[in-house]
Amino acid sequence: MMGLSRRQLTLGALATGASYTALVQHCAAQAATATATRNLPRTHAGKTVKVVWGNTPAYVASAEVAKEFTAASGIQVEFSALPTAERYQKMVLDTTTNTNSFDVYLVAYQWKEQVAPFVVDHANLDKEVAGIPAMNWDDYAPRALAAYSKVGNKLATIPINGDTSFTVWNKDAFKKAGLDPEQGPATWKQLVENGVKLKQGDQFGYNMPAGKTIQTGCVWITLFHSFGGQYFDAAGKPLLDSKASVEAFRFMKEQLGPVSPPGNLTWDFPEMIASVSSAQAAQGYMWAGGVGSLYDPTKSKIAKSIGYAPTPETVLLGGWGLSVGAKSRNLDAAKLFIGWFTSPEIVKQTALVGLSPVRRSALLDPDTNARYPFFPTVLKAMEGNVATYAPIKDAEQVNIQIYDEANAVCSGTKTPEQGAAALQERVTTLLKRRGYIQ
Repeated sequence: MMGLSRRQLTLGALATGASYTALVQHCAAQAATATATRNLPRTHAGKTVKVVWGNTPAYVASAEVAKEFTAASGIQVEFSALPTAERYQKMVLDTTTNTNSFDVYLVAYQWKEQVAPFVVDHANLDKEVAGIPAMNWDDYAPRALAAYSKVGNKLATIPINGDTSFTVWNKDAFKKAGLDPEQGPATWKQLVENGVKLKQGDQFGYNMPAGKTIQTGCVWITLFHSFGGQYFDAAGKPLLDSKASVEAFRFMKEQLGPVSPPGNLTWDFPEMIASVSSAQAAQGYMWAGGVGSLYDPTKSKIAKSIGYAPTPETVLLGGWGLSVGAKSRNLDAAKLFIGWFTSPEIVKQTALVGLSPVRRSALLDPDTNARYPFFPTVLKAMEGNVATYAPIKDAEQVNIQIYDEANAVCSGTKTPEQGAAALQERVTTLLKRRGYIQ
């Protein structure tokens, strides 16, 4: 039998549930010895880079790993950990008012069109600032890189947290219902058929959110594209009263709704993941970034019986990137930071503490796969039939209108046809008001 190194033993122990604090410390130590860190210059020592950041455990842990950047370069990094809505507000106000109080922004890809005019082109950072490792863009799944980062010919962000829509299921519940526990649904029709069989007593067959929340919009968008929908025609006019749109609303109301728990008309992501982890719902819509928490036996009743696969027929991409403000007062220091943070060596360490990577090398790495065995499935999803949010600057407003109408249909205040007609009218009005169409 081949002997295991101390490092392999450490990672093996961490993968089976040892202290998360120990994991963060281990990853920080690995980042400290990485070639990307050893090669950092101290040219910009004494500078401070201010970053709009996330407030979830993975972001907090990644900020701990980033302390090794400060130790090596002498550049202080100040993370402002904010919930999603506040990140968006900070980004918009800071850039559009020319305040420029931050150097780096954490950008949801549906915001990239808005931030693109105010940030640098990140394509050649490694040629612009000494000490930045080779960007190695071929290490990213092409469709994911295009969705997360490209605005025209510009790379407006560098991906740091890639997400794809998944279906998860409780293998034990599948067995009891006479379903193959190793085989997820290949179509939405099959998912509903499974859900009918799984709905027994206090157990439900799906975890559909139907609140006025982005997750409700995500389910609709995934269905809409699975049914052949397109947001706009060649002239940029919306196609949101199409057959695919009506069918997406109808499927949520008439197929997914009856096999989902009551009370879901106010649900967002916390309720979705709680429904699956508590075994209330035996199947569920999930983001790859949330699958890891289902393996925690202290928080999940299905930690030893998780099945997962990309959502049937179409996968919706979610995810985040980093952007350097074009008017940053510490431009080269900021470029050096994100060039280091997004390098393959450091991405592997932040992946181990919970940031879902977009780089192929991290998604296929044996160490990351030992802790997160679903990572290769994330890559498979990214390279498959992918859908995105509306590819316009006002995607966030379109998403709000989608989930408003989906909530109305699911609550029974509108029919699927009425929801689709209202969505078409609202988006058309928005596009005219913002100058997209006449």
